[in-house]
Amino acid sequence: MDSEKRTVSTQIMELKDLISGPLVATIDADTISTRRYLSYLYELAFDKYDHATGKVGNLRSLEFTYSTSDNDGRHVHRVRIPLLTLVPLPLLQVQEADFEFDIQIIDAVSADKNATFSLKTPESDTAEANNEVAEGVKLRVAMAASNIEKSDGVKSRQGLTANMKVNVKMRQADMPGGVSNLLGLITNNLQIEDANEES
Repeated sequence: MDSEKRTVSTQIMELKDLISGPLVATIDADTISTRRYLSYLYELAFDKYDHATGKVGNLRSLEFTYSTSDNDGRHVHRVRIPLLTLVPLPLLQVQEADFEFDIQIIDAVSADKNATFSLKTPESDTAEANNEVAEGVKLRVAMAASNIEKSDGVKSRQGLTANMKVNVKMRQADMPGGVSNLLGLITNNLQIEDANEES
């Protein structure tokens, strides 16, 4: 029956495009993660941020009071602690990415050098011919169904929907120097005020 037939993709692409696609996607994902971190940092650390000028407002702080007693009586103190020093920063980066492809080589195509514009003279092309023997050959491939070995040792063919295995490992990124200096500055300037005289 037609409803039982499965459509199989036979799209053909160059091998370099197939390999570079997941690599570029991994870099893009790492970049998106960094932008999310910066957005989180601005929202957590400052009460306002101007994307156009890069100027920020005041530091967000946790403010509370506590009291102490001594021979002079009871004293009330107000403490301001920047929020940035109280929470961990979610700064992650891709440490390792493994890609495993199941592909089928369709053919090898030689590039037509006459189809491209070049300012080189025929003499220079001849002199460089020995260094460009490997260039101009393009491998064209198609995604192939992967083999899966069952418990009884029999191999079966899996569909094209699962012919790429991806394993990405994340790790805590090193603290940027600017953020480290900012944390050191605000940590060493903890504010404790005497609130007794305030009405």
